[in-house]
Amino acid sequence: MIVEDQAPIVRLLKTWVEDEGECVLAAESAEQALVLAAERPPAAALCDINLPGGRDGFWLVEQLHRLSPATAAVMTTGLQRTDAAIAGLYRGAVDYVLKPYTRDRLVGALRRALAEHAARKAGQAAAAEGARGCPAGATSALLAVLQAQGGGALALAERVAGRAGQLAASLGLGEQEVTCIEHAALLREVDRLDVHLLARRVPLVGAANAIAVAVQERFDGAGFPLGLRGEAIPPGARILAVALAYEELVGPRIDALTPARAVALLCGARAHEFDPAVLGALRRHLRPSVETLPA
Repeated sequence: MIVEDQAPIVRLLKTWVEDEGECVLAAESAEQALVLAAERPPAAALCDINLPGGRDGFWLVEQLHRLSPATAAVMTTGLQRTDAAIAGLYRGAVDYVLKPYTRDRLVGALRRALAEHAARKAGQAAAAEGARGCPAGATSALLAVLQAQGGGALALAERVAGRAGQLAASLGLGEQEVTCIEHAALLREVDRLDVHLLARRVPLVGAANAIAVAVQERFDGAGFPLGLRGEAIPPGARILAVALAYEELVGPRIDALTPARAVALLCGARAHEFDPAVLGALRRHLRPSVETLPA
């Protein structure tokens, strides 16, 4: 993956990388790169430090390390400062390449990154073998991560995962898709609580990562990180968004709403944020608690 906002540099790097026999994804911002990586984790990422959108390459390297621990990052920049290089390496980058690039220097860094990726994948193989074909194993591992963190994260994650799974099943999704959404609900809490040193031990499919990243998108396009609208948002993220919003409204707190009032709010003042089909599934699932609400 190449993360760079200057098109001429992207074209140059893309040519060099493809000449090495590698496929290339390109992103213009850290946020776009994170979503692409969630959908298709790259073996290596060439990340510029200065990026548009408010997030820099240092932030992206940290997020990639959480999202896809096997991805090896190389910092690329025109900042000829020792402190910048140290900062990049401290955050997990495997190399630091200065502009203007030379082909030999860039290709050398890429090869080191790919070798590091292979080593990381080999290190994950044993853990992945234990959970392969066993969704319950991955679920148990995520629950253990949240239990270790404490602070109510586990209770909220379990409620949201359960609600999201119920909604997904009622909308006709298959068992594997339901499990993926439940994993995404747990993964969202893990990422939000910054316990990636534990979370990276859990082998989750890329689809669950994509759902967790996109859960802050809104159906009207006013969400983030990409401002996706309507059906451009992954279906699992649309389901998880409703489950999360509902459970936060009715959760154990002083100002918690009743189920009826929570659904009235989501289907009324906040309806523009969510997929109408998922809101309909929530209403049906909670009957007769909300049967007095207007259609």
